[in-house]
Parts: sequence; structure tokens; C-alpha cells
Amino acid sequence: MVSCIVTVLKQRSSLCFFLAQFISRFGDGITTTIILYLIGTTSKDPFFIGLVLFAQYGPMLLFGFFTGTMADRFPKHILMIGTDLYRAFVMIAMIFSTHVIWLLIMLVFLSGIGNAISYPARSSFIPHLVGEQQITEALSISQGINSIMQIAGPGAAGILLVLTSPSNILIIDVVTFLVSALLTGVSVKMIHYHQAHNDNQNQHSSIWRSAKDGIKTVFALAPLTFLIALIMQLMFAAGIFNTTSTSLLLQDFHVSSFHYGMIEAMVGAGACIGAAMGPFLLLHFKPGHLLFFSSAFMGVWMIFVVLLQQLPGVYTIPSLYIWVSIIGLINAFLNIPISSLFLGLTPDIYRGRAMAILQMSSNTGLLLGIVISGLLSRFLGAVFVTAISGTLLVLISLLATRTKGFKALLAIDKKMKKPEKENVVVPGE
Repeated sequence: MVSCIVTVLKQRSSLCFFLAQFISRFGDGITTTIILYLIGTTSKDPFFIGLVLFAQYGPMLLFGFFTGTMADRFPKHILMIGTDLYRAFVMIAMIFSTHVIWLLIMLVFLSGIGNAISYPARSSFIPHLVGEQQITEALSISQGINSIMQIAGPGAAGILLVLTSPSNILIIDVVTFLVSALLTGVSVKMIHYHQAHNDNQNQHSSIWRSAKDGIKTVFALAPLTFLIALIMQLMFAAGIFNTTSTSLLLQDFHVSSFHYGMIEAMVGAGACIGAAMGPFLLLHFKPGHLLFFSSAFMGVWMIFVVLLQQLPGVYTIPSLYIWVSIIGLINAFLNIPISSLFLGLTPDIYRGRAMAILQMSSNTGLLLGIVISGLLSRFLGAVFVTAISGTLLVLISLLATRTKGFKALLAIDKKMKKPEKENVVVPGE
């Protein structure tokens, strides 16, 4: 398990690429925390916090079909490096806008457009970087980086806020994007990457037509359609948990500020462990089985919050640590097979569009969960809303076993073979 990941990182090109992601994600974590701090201290209206979340996730929902097409039609390395430089300039603009709320939110939206372009390009570049047979291991590293940054980014921002001003912290973020662009360029240079243009139709058709072509290709495959529906439900549950977790810990379980910070960090710690275990599990279990049991177990585990409320006080804090760490662990078990299946089953010339569709579905479910849970929690309570979400996740997981997409997933080997030429081979289809 660990040796496979180490093998990927021993390649200098892969090491540079993932180091670039590590640095840029660190900058993202700092930026999000600083922006929320600035807006939270400048205005007491929670409406603006909601606008920040929309500005962060909205661009992928609005432009994802087109940014995915760009990743398939234009050189991926140019898009990755270009968006890093673009976001660095957006950060520079933020430095001079720290006291203007609407301008800050607009700049967050502009930065989100850069993220929407970068994500499908970076994700679909991974097979070119490590090869088809190491996609799962590479995605495990990528997932681990994101999980670590969930802890390190906000934590570093909190420390830096004590030491210096928000403007100086944003300067650090500018540097992270510049360094990320440099390291990405070095990794591309090492593998002598040149994007092939073997899709003649895409070269001469409009971006809108190429986007529609990508949608038809992805949804024509039953396993990918199933995965899209599944990821929306999973991220809906994640959105509910993200929204209710603060209320659960502080208002229902009354944890101290120290334990609150440590418990939140355990979500990322669990996800790191799950990311490392993902490749090992996919070697021993079929993707369909892993997804079903993980999603069903996630639902059951969310229902356990009701039992936690009944525990004697002395057991509450240790139980909460275990509860949130397992949620992070199962999240990784779900994200890695879904992403690796999307990359492995999609023809190379459609991978940018496929990953954009996956991310759009993920963000849609997440935002719906955030909005709906925010409304329901005011009337039903955070514990009840979390438990209901877990119940729905269990029921949907059971119903999913009756679908064509799930049956197609069960026909896929534990270790996916490289698709021949540009045709997707799904056993049993």
C-alpha cells in the first residue's frame, strides 16, 4: 500500500507535480480562512458568509462544462500554469481590497473561476504523469494532500493572524501560487509532455458543441452515470455534516474550544489515513462493493450521533473524536475509487470534461446540503438533521444496488485495465 505511493513519489516529475499541489492547496486554505475572517470582522451579517461560499463553489457549477472542455482542447500544462499565475494576480488585488466586502467577494469568485479551470486540467493530467496503471495511487496522494491542507491551511492562517496582518498573509498566498506554477512547469518539462490533438472534431467544433459531446459520452456509460448520482448524494450528506458539525460540537455537546479545534482536525487526519488505505482496498475489493459498503456505513455512522447524545459525559469527548475521524476515513474510501473510476473508464480525450462533470456534481450536492441543512437545523436541531441525512444515505445505497450502473461496476476488475485506444471497455456492458 505505502510502497506503491512511495514508488509514484520517487519519480521526480511526480514529486514536483504533487509538491506544487501541496503548496497551492496550502495557499487556498490560508486564503479561505483569511477572507472569512475579514468579512466576519468587517460585517456581522451571515449573509455575506454565504456569499463567500457561493463565490468559492459557484464558478464550477456555472462554467464547469466549458472549463472541462478547455482541459481537453488546450494544452493542460498551459492551463495549469496559467491559472496559478492568474490566481496570484487575483491575490494581489485582494491585498488592496481587504476592507471592501463586495470587492473581496467578487475577487473570491474570480479566483473560483481559476480553480474551475485548473481542477479538470490537473486531474486529467495525472494519467499522463504517472501512467494508466498508477492512477489510483496518484489520486490517493492527491486526496491525502487535500486532507492534510484541511488541517494545515486554516491552522497556519490562525497562527499567522496572531503574528501579522491579513494583507501580509495574502502576500504569502501570492508566493504559493507562483511557486506552484514553477514546480508544475518543471514536472511537465521532465516528462516532455505534449498534448496530442487526435480529436479532429473537437478542434473544429465550438466549445459549446464539445461540451455537449462530453456530456453525452459520460452519461452514455452506466457506471459513470451511477457515480454522478452517488457523488451528489454523498456530497449532500457532506454538506449537511459541514453545516451541522459546528452546532453539534458547540451547542449540543458543549465541547471546549481546545477540543473543538482538535476534533475538527481529526476529520482531516481520518481522511489522510483513508487516502493511504484506498489503493490497498481497491486491490482486494471490487470498486462497486467498496463504494456500496462505504456509503452505507457512512449513513449508519451518521445515525450514531443520536447514540452519542445519550452517552454519559465522561465518554462524550473520546467518542466524538472517534466519530469524526471515521467520517473522514470513509470520505476518503469513497472519493478515491470514484475519481479513479472516472479517469480509468473515460477516454483520454474526454477526461477533462468528465472530471469537470464530477466536480460539478460534487459541488451541487455540497451546496444543496449546506443550504437545506441550514434551514432545517433551525427547526429540527442539528442532531436530528444529521441522523435523517444518514438514514437517507443508507436507503439510497440499498436502492442503488438495483440499478444498471451498480451492476456494471461489479463487472469491473479490481485493477482496471487501460482502455484500448479511445474506446471505453466496461465488462458486462
